[in-house]
Amino acid sequence: MSKKKVVALGGDGVGPEVVDATCYILENAGFDLEVVKPLCGEKALEQYHDAFSEETRQVCDTADAILFGAAGTVSGVILAYLRWMLDNYVNVRPVKYYRGATSCLRDPDGIDFVILRENSEGMYSFFSGELSMLSEKLPDLYNRMGKSLNDYGNGKFALRIVSEKGTSRLAKFACDFALQRKKDRYPGRIACATKSNVIPTTDGFFAKIVEEEVKKHPELTFEHYYADDMARRLLRFPFEIDVIVTENMFGDILADEAAELVGGLGIAGSACLGGKVAYFESVHGSAPDIAGMNVVNPTATILSAKLMLDYLGMHQEAGIVEKAVAAVYRNGRHLTADQGGNSTTRECAQAILNEIK
Repeated sequence: MSKKKVVALGGDGVGPEVVDATCYILENAGFDLEVVKPLCGEKALEQYHDAFSEETRQVCDTADAILFGAAGTVSGVILAYLRWMLDNYVNVRPVKYYRGATSCLRDPDGIDFVILRENSEGMYSFFSGELSMLSEKLPDLYNRMGKSLNDYGNGKFALRIVSEKGTSRLAKFACDFALQRKKDRYPGRIACATKSNVIPTTDGFFAKIVEEEVKKHPELTFEHYYADDMARRLLRFPFEIDVIVTENMFGDILADEAAELVGGLGIAGSACLGGKVAYFESVHGSAPDIAGMNVVNPTATILSAKLMLDYLGMHQEAGIVEKAVAAVYRNGRHLTADQGGNSTTRECAQAILNEIK
């Protein structure tokens, strides 16, 4: 069997540091992978005047999976390719506590749920412009208070898109995902988070499609919460949550909030699936203020690589990586500053690799 080909894209800011640290582990752990690391992002722009060359894009097109660092001011073009051009429509955001991580809760041990975020539309569909342009096209459109677009005067607008296709494929993915988790003794409970009380046209539509899909699977249960209530429940009842399904912007916000329960964005990995080539990324952003200082926590990218290994069918290797991360956090001697330690990025990665070897 040929090796799985992984393309590692550093991107901007701390992205290259966390990707390099993760690739160091993958390349030295004895895993059956081919890791390709084309130059991209800020460094590629500086050297070749192109942040994402056609050659790099072609390498990505032939990959089995892509590991991505972070998009700052330069690598937005890479993120657009990974998410929208490859059509990776679902963002999987695990929320799991590893003993030793710094949490805002007194006793977070046992928190283990997943947020599934629609990744391609909603408020992030990028239809926007001058309000006058919209009012000219829709002069007879009135809201429930009887106001027309002209009544608002000058301003801007952004369209929120919730399509049947986009929601249905997310709902199907969520059900398959929850059923798979149920095999591992999770409860099979899907909670849909919307604001259908305020925006029933889009959110009521979203919730109905998800509920109808869940009802096809008697092994699963469906719950619906308003997104603001869901935000509260994340803090009050985190141990009762199994799988949350929500639209793009709500998922973005709720997942970042949930990350603080288990140690912050420094250990928040993610998978973006469903498209031509899946990609895996930390969610902490490019953090330009600490770029190049060798202090950023690589755990989020390492746990993203764990998700990538699972996706590639390398379940044993994925388990080895996760156990190594858990061991390093449990002993607490090689943690970065965000986790109360004083280790560098590479020292943390080396400690995880030592646990593997």
